[in-house]
Amino acid sequence: MELRRKFDIYFDLVEDTRKQANVTYRLSDILFMILTGMLSGQKDIESILDLSEERLDFFLEYTEMKQIPCTKTVIDILSIIKASELELCLYGIFRNVFNLDITFPSEQICMDGKTICTTANMNSYQTPLHIITAFLADEGISIAQMAVEEKTNEITAVRELIRVMDIRNRVITVDALNCQKETAEMIVDNKGDYVFQVKSNQKRFYEDISAMFDEKFMDINDKETNYEIFTTIEKGHGRIERRYCYVLNDTEYFTDYISEWKGLKKIFAVKREIEKKGRKSVEISYYISSKNASAEQLLSYTRKHWRIESFHWQIDMTLGEDYCTIKNKNVQLILNILRKQALAMTKKYISDNNIKRTAISSNMRKCAFNVNNLINVLKHFSG
Repeated sequence: MELRRKFDIYFDLVEDTRKQANVTYRLSDILFMILTGMLSGQKDIESILDLSEERLDFFLEYTEMKQIPCTKTVIDILSIIKASELELCLYGIFRNVFNLDITFPSEQICMDGKTICTTANMNSYQTPLHIITAFLADEGISIAQMAVEEKTNEITAVRELIRVMDIRNRVITVDALNCQKETAEMIVDNKGDYVFQVKSNQKRFYEDISAMFDEKFMDINDKETNYEIFTTIEKGHGRIERRYCYVLNDTEYFTDYISEWKGLKKIFAVKREIEKKGRKSVEISYYISSKNASAEQLLSYTRKHWRIESFHWQIDMTLGEDYCTIKNKNVQLILNILRKQALAMTKKYISDNNIKRTAISSNMRKCAFNVNNLINVLKHFSG
């Protein structure tokens, strides 16, 4: 029963505030059941319970449950869980099993918000539920999140997450909404670095940056250029994508901005040229950074940031978060955390085992069709 014992150790870190004399289902068993259901691609509590009924023998062996609970019971249990304790518990699975340092092993932490669309039409939410996530770019793991009931509150939530996390020697990347002087100051004060995309919410700064890069995009071979340049080319599926990173060597023109944006050292632009089926499109984005990095490194930070956006997309496409109709805000947050863990575990399992069919949904279907496939995934994370 090594597998059962290991997952009990993790899930027992989450406090159960119920009176134990009246407990029929252990909290750790409920969390284990939901996680295994999500690892099998089930998108809501009802479908998780249906699959669990079919797998009753499995749960009789790996949990203390004698029968599968009803939907209301599961929701009532999830409503009492503290999200911060569940985050710590699930991060511990990765940290302990794969010998990750107790602080963040990844250099880059991406932060982004995602709205659960169904909450826009629920009377229990004044505004749609928006969840901010901190994500390790290299490991693909969510390490912290915070729920707010309005996207405009995202700026405050991002700062709160920065305040409570250890970001020393890490690079924080965010979208343009969070390109704010106060956020930059907080990151630098906490010994981290930032890479921010600058858009029209910083109108004057944006216009001045774009003016400095305008003409030089025409000739990357100009030896008189005042830029450090790094270029990549990718080809595949009938598509060619070229990326150019231009880093301004002389920032004298931006002296006033440098004094306003704490730690600002690099101002750069990324140009994307995409050719597909004879058509060509061009996109230019502008960035600032406190990291004294090369053009190659800075381009890498901007490219890796899309991983959190891809992660959020997968939560919807693979595990159907945008269709979740549960009214309780805490339960929505708990399920969001578990979905992220199921995705991260599946991706890690696929990568570590060099599985040829790398689609997450494909691997989850295999776990649904054959419980032995699920057991293999769970054993991979039980140390």
